[in-house]
Amino acid sequence: MLEATKIEEITNDLLKDNNCITLPIDVFDLAIKLGVRVEASEFEDDISGLFVIKNSKPFICYNKYQAKNRIRFTVAHELGHFYLHSKSKPLFIDKNKNVMYRDQNSSTGELVLEREANAFAASILMPRFLIEAELESNNDDKDVVESLAHRFGVSPQALSFRLSNLGYDFGLF
Repeated sequence: MLEATKIEEITNDLLKDNNCITLPIDVFDLAIKLGVRVEASEFEDDISGLFVIKNSKPFICYNKYQAKNRIRFTVAHELGHFYLHSKSKPLFIDKNKNVMYRDQNSSTGELVLEREANAFAASILMPRFLIEAELESNNDDKDVVESLAHRFGVSPQALSFRLSNLGYDFGLF
């Protein structure tokens, strides 16, 4: 398993190298810059998205019926599979149609590759260096989590989890 600090380094470099450092992070723009096609699909509720290699080209589909914040996380998560796992043969279901699905196990974070993709997504959407900058400039101590969640385009729950993982404690965790 990749260490969190390594994933953080990878995502920071990706964001900076592709000039994607304006909040909220535009994961669709990042995908385009990385050469990954992204499309909305009409999935059942239990599928958030998928990553597939089609004709040697990376492709992400996301569930168009989910909330905007969830869609952004899904695209970032699938970019994690693309960037971290797409060359790893054991992940692919079929040689002609290589797919990495998210399932009920992945949403609980039980699988190593899913945890890595989740960490990648959190680091892309809420990069440590931008969180630190926002915390330094935040004059409103009233509802830091709510305010930052809005700036980063994520749910307060996702931001709380990320802040906790980074070692911040606002008494909410």
